[in-house]
Amino acid sequence: MADPVGTPVPVAAAVGLDVGGGAVKAGAVLLHADGMLARAARPAEVRVRHRLEADGEALTALAAATAREQFESVRSRWPRVPVAWGVSAAAWIDPSTGRSLFSPHLMGWRGRPLPQDLARSLSRLTGRPVADEEAGTPPPRSVTLPSVVNDADAAAWAEARLARQPGHDAGHLRSDRMVLVAIGTGIGGALVRDGAVDIGARGMAGEFGHMTVDPSGVPCPCGNTGCWELLVSAEALAARAGRASARTTIDDALAGQVECRRAVQETGRWLGRGLATLAAVLDPSRFVIGGGVAAAGELLLAPARVELARHLPGGRYRPVPSVTVATWGNSSGWVGAAGIALERAGWSVATATAD
Repeated sequence: MADPVGTPVPVAAAVGLDVGGGAVKAGAVLLHADGMLARAARPAEVRVRHRLEADGEALTALAAATAREQFESVRSRWPRVPVAWGVSAAAWIDPSTGRSLFSPHLMGWRGRPLPQDLARSLSRLTGRPVADEEAGTPPPRSVTLPSVVNDADAAAWAEARLARQPGHDAGHLRSDRMVLVAIGTGIGGALVRDGAVDIGARGMAGEFGHMTVDPSGVPCPCGNTGCWELLVSAEALAARAGRASARTTIDDALAGQVECRRAVQETGRWLGRGLATLAAVLDPSRFVIGGGVAAAGELLLAPARVELARHLPGGRYRPVPSVTVATWGNSSGWVGAAGIALERAGWSVATATAD
C-alpha cells in the first residue's frame, strides 16, 4: 500500500523527545512493515533551547508543545497511522512507572510523575482527553501516556539496536558488550549486552558521570564530590577554554584555535582515564561516545584512546576496547525514545536508516 505519491504507507509512527539541560530535541520516525524505521520529515530534528531546568511546569509545557508540533506534522500526512510517543530525560527514571526519581540538572523534574504530567499538558494543548490506560485500547483521538526513559538508556538503545556497528552482521546482532557515554550538560551512560540495555536493579545503572575521579575536587549537584562529569562535561570544556559554550569551543578548536584545541584534548585525556576505570569494571568490547561534546570527533577521541590504553588494567594482556563516535550523534536520545515507545506499544523494530 502506498500514498498518492508512491511512498509506502507506514504501519505506525512515533514522536520522540530528548529533554536535557538547556534544550529539548525532537523528531518523528515511521515504522514500516519490515521493521525498518525512517525519519518522518524534514527537518529531521527540531531543537528548542530553554532555561527552564528549575521550572517543572514550564518545562513540561514546552515538551508537550514540541510534541504537539511533531504529532501534527505526522498526522497531516498519515492521518490513519497510529502514533506513539516517547520521552528521554536527563533523570533517574523508575522503570515501572516512568516517574522521575532525581535529576542533577533538571531540578524542576525531580520526583514527578512525568508520563501523567506530559499527557495532561498535551491534553490541554489539543483539547483531547487523556486515555485511561487501564480501559484497554485507547480511543483514537485521545492522548496516551508517553513512554519515559533515561536519556542515556534511550541513546544506547538506538546505538545498539539501530546503528550499523561491529556488533551487527547483515542486520542481525552478534555477541556484543557496548558502553555508551553521552557527554552534554552532564555525563550519562549505559551498558548494553547483546542488544539489551542493562538499566540495573532500580533503573539507575550507567550514572558514570557521578563516579569520583578527584576526591579533593569540587562538589557536584548530585551530592558527591569530584565527579567525572565535572572534568569532561560541556560546561567543563567551555570553562577550560574560557569560552561561553562547548559548541563555540569545539568550533574554534576544529578551526585551529590553539587554546581551544588544547582544552578539547585535555578533556579527551580525562575522558580516557574515566573509560579505563569503566573498562576495569565492565570489560566492554567497545565504547560509543555521544552527546554534544562528541562533535569534536578525533580531536577528543584520539587523546582518550591514548589514556585508555595507558591506564587500562592488564592492558598488556587484553584487547583495548574501541572508542568511536555515536552513529546517531546528538539525535540518539529522541530516536531511541521513539523506538522504545513503539516497542512498548507492541510493534517490532528491527533496524533503521539514518538518512
